[in-house]
Amino acid sequence: MKSDKQIILIWLAVATVGAVLAAEQGELLGDGNDANRSPYVHWIDLLDEKGVKIRPQDNPARPFSTRKTCGQCHDYQTIAGGWHFPGPQPKDAPGRPGQPWVLRDVRTRTQIPISPRGWKGAFPPEQVGLSGWDYLNEFGTHLPGGGYGELPADPQNPRLVTRQEISGKYEINCLACHNRDNRQDLNTAALQAARQNYRWIAAASSGLAVVNGTASALSDFFDPEFDEGITTHYREGIFNKEGQVFFDISRICPPERCYFCHSNQNLKLGESDIWTEDEDVHLKSGLSCTDCHRHGRDHKINRGYEMSDPRLASLTCEGCHLGTSAVEPDAGRLGAPKPLHRGIPTIHFEKLTCTACHTSLWPQQEIAQWRTARMHKIGLHGKHSMDLRLPKVYGPVFLKGHDGKIGPHRLFWPAYWGLLEGDSVLPLPPAEVLKAAGSILAADAERVNDWRVLTEEQIAEVLRRLTPSDSAKQPVYICGGRLYCLEADALVSTDHPAAEPYAWPIAHDVRPSKQALGTLGCADCHTTDSPFFFAPVPADSPIAGMERFVPMVQLQGLSRLYVWAFNFSFVFRPWMKAVCLCACGLVGLVLLAYAVKAAAVLSEKAVEEPK
Repeated sequence: MKSDKQIILIWLAVATVGAVLAAEQGELLGDGNDANRSPYVHWIDLLDEKGVKIRPQDNPARPFSTRKTCGQCHDYQTIAGGWHFPGPQPKDAPGRPGQPWVLRDVRTRTQIPISPRGWKGAFPPEQVGLSGWDYLNEFGTHLPGGGYGELPADPQNPRLVTRQEISGKYEINCLACHNRDNRQDLNTAALQAARQNYRWIAAASSGLAVVNGTASALSDFFDPEFDEGITTHYREGIFNKEGQVFFDISRICPPERCYFCHSNQNLKLGESDIWTEDEDVHLKSGLSCTDCHRHGRDHKINRGYEMSDPRLASLTCEGCHLGTSAVEPDAGRLGAPKPLHRGIPTIHFEKLTCTACHTSLWPQQEIAQWRTARMHKIGLHGKHSMDLRLPKVYGPVFLKGHDGKIGPHRLFWPAYWGLLEGDSVLPLPPAEVLKAAGSILAADAERVNDWRVLTEEQIAEVLRRLTPSDSAKQPVYICGGRLYCLEADALVSTDHPAAEPYAWPIAHDVRPSKQALGTLGCADCHTTDSPFFFAPVPADSPIAGMERFVPMVQLQGLSRLYVWAFNFSFVFRPWMKAVCLCACGLVGLVLLAYAVKAAAVLSEKAVEEPK
């Protein structure tokens, strides 16, 4: 026993000296690059959260810590600043809006877009009353750890401190992206997160260990020294004779790892129709997600749109396909086909994104409803699977993006109670609304269109109860693109920027050029009933009897009359082209007649001069 302790102390001393030397050199062993492209074989020591090596004979044992285990060679703190691991008060620019989390509450008819990134239209967790612990419990099934998962509990709330001590911190699960082992199971990671077994997620989902127990079911007075809690059993045969474990790690993350959090389901397709859908043309051609969505040591992944960094220019649609190649001038990067766009007026490239024509579904009158992995928790299997339908996500909806160009988006309509101050609306936490509303928001209300029905009388009564003592703030309810408030004790609804849909751009699945919008001609978009402009977007709402649709052209910020008149002109454009061609032909004949006559006159002059 004494010799084991000595070995552990010696190992810790060596590890500490190694870490200090690496820090002095500015990089750790795994962060260096000697230009050798062969993969590093990861036979490594498993360390627990205290940095103590886990031995084969420790069974049951402690779960390994990615901070300590992976941090032996990789700069964990630098990695923790990546886009996937946000915490409160981000230091980086938010960039264009992306898919948010959604705080859902069925009884208060609430669906609030949440993001710590500072995206327009989304609210930071703290602004809607979510602590770091609440954020983790609400969205942890599809989080990769880090950020809010490693925040210290609020010391003013002793119970949260206790619960975090029992559950542990949710460290960045590096294996969730980089493990090529087919035993890596993100469904198991989600299950452990639902059980609040945050300390055990990496070990349980890696396939190296079996974890039994549920932290959320343990008493606040749980004592691991005396009570049976959560056990970790490492599988036989995973340790070599040095007590190390093999990880099948890849620097390039397999697309299958991305799919768990970045999958979408088109509800217009039945289960029997899914096999008819084509995969993204880039993936079918052999590219992987990280070929375009790359990152450096800081894990700030390139998001695929125009960036200020010139080194990333070739990782956009335009940069890859229109980039110059000295070897093959008619092709883009790595021989990507270079589009010619013959016959397409250049104004299209000023007004539209590449994805407007090449991405997502072909525009249709009936816009598809979608479920996403992160919003609707798809990807959970067995008895833990969920069939969430709210929020109702619609797409593709063609809207103007951050750059002013029209491109395909998905959107949903926020619904929440809040306080209006000036021009801004601050959402109220659902628990606070429910406390004030009491029995008005009945738990057994009839479900219609996946919502619990809400009447205007209920809205008015809840708003009366939410009236604050501060007269500068007015209680409101937002849903279906409308803001509801009381004026002279009567309920009125108005348009308001806070009630606008939350939308984010989509860029997959990409279709090949021969299947792009416009292939069949101008009529793909420019007709008086074109879905690209005039498809009705459902304004989803829990209010009884309220069925509202917003034409896409209105969401694009364009004049419906102008677009209709402009598209109507395309009816006569073939005639106009024929008339122009005939006119040009007549002008040409007239010019030819004059040219012949001029030639005759000149020849006569030439003959007369010698005489």
